[in-house]
Amino acid sequence: MTAATRFDTGRRRVIAVCMAAGTTTLLDNSVLNIAIPVLRSSLNASATEVQWIVAGYSLSFGLTLVPGGRLGDVHGRKMFFLAGLATFTAVGVVAAVATHPWTVIAARLLQGAGAGLVNSQVIGTIQDAFSGQDRARALGLYAVTSGVAAALGPPLGGTLIAAAGPDLGWRLTLLLTVPFGLATLVLAVRYLPHPGRTPATPAWIRSASSWSGRWPWW
Repeated sequence: MTAATRFDTGRRRVIAVCMAAGTTTLLDNSVLNIAIPVLRSSLNASATEVQWIVAGYSLSFGLTLVPGGRLGDVHGRKMFFLAGLATFTAVGVVAAVATHPWTVIAARLLQGAGAGLVNSQVIGTIQDAFSGQDRARALGLYAVTSGVAAALGPPLGGTLIAAAGPDLGWRLTLLLTVPFGLATLVLAVRYLPHPGRTPATPAWIRSASSWSGRWPWW
C-alpha cells in the first residue's frame, strides 16, 4: 500500500466517524420532538417541565460548543470526543427509564452537554485532518448527514410510538440512539487520531497547490 493510499484511507475513516457522531446526536434531538405529547401524559409533566425537556438539550449543547472546542485544542480531541459520546449514550438510557420529569430534564441537559462536546471535537478534527477544498467537502458531508438525521427523527419516532404504544414508545425513542452511540464509540477508539497525530497528507502532496483535484479522498 502506498503512502498516499494509506493516508486516503485514514481520512475516510475520520470523516466516517464524524458523520456517525453527527447522525447520532442530531437524530436524538429530533426524534424526541414527536414523542413529547405522550411523554408528558406518561410522566404527568407540567408545561414548565416539558419546556425544560425540549429546550434543555439545545441549551446545554450550545453552551458546551465553545469551551469544548478550546479544551480539544489544548488537550487533544479524541479524549473529549470519547468522554462526550460516552456521557451522551449513558444518560440516554437514564432518560429512557426515568419515572419523573426532572430525571428526564437532568438527563437531557447532560446529553446536550455531551453532544456539544462531541460536535466541537468533530469540527476541530475536520479542521485538523483536512485542508482547502477537502475541508469544505468534509464539512459539507458532515452537515448533510446531520440534516438528514434531523429529518428522519420525527418519522422514526412516530413509527416507534405507533408500534409499541405511547408509554413504551417514547422510551424507545430515547433508546434509539444508544446503539448508534456505542457503535460510534468503537469506531472512534479505533480510527480517530491521537493527540498530535492526524491522518495528514505527506509533505510533498501538501505542498502541491492542486493536489486535491488530483487525489480525491472520498
